[in-house]
Amino acid sequence: MTIGERLRFFREQAGVSGKYLAEQAGLVPSQIYKIESNVTKPSFDSLERICDVLRITMGEFFADHPPELSPEVRQVVDKIQKLPPDKLKVLNAVLDTWVETD
Repeated sequence: MTIGERLRFFREQAGVSGKYLAEQAGLVPSQIYKIESNVTKPSFDSLERICDVLRITMGEFFADHPPELSPEVRQVVDKIQKLPPDKLKVLNAVLDTWVETD
């Protein structure tokens, strides 16, 4: 996958428009279009801001196989990542009661 294809994949998975992504990342919409079309490549700083808006890490962006999480699961993961350790332990205990383990 090219950088442009990766960007389009993650942008569409996040359910945001190129215009929204550009505005939130401090870019202009034509920059997102050019990156997705492989006309240009983003600077490291721009790509970092784009990843922040898409709520993914640079590692996820460049992974060999992008994670295919549903929007619902992505929302849950986003919320979990914001929890402090004590609440994460409580959530884990609750999930243990809901999920059957072998």
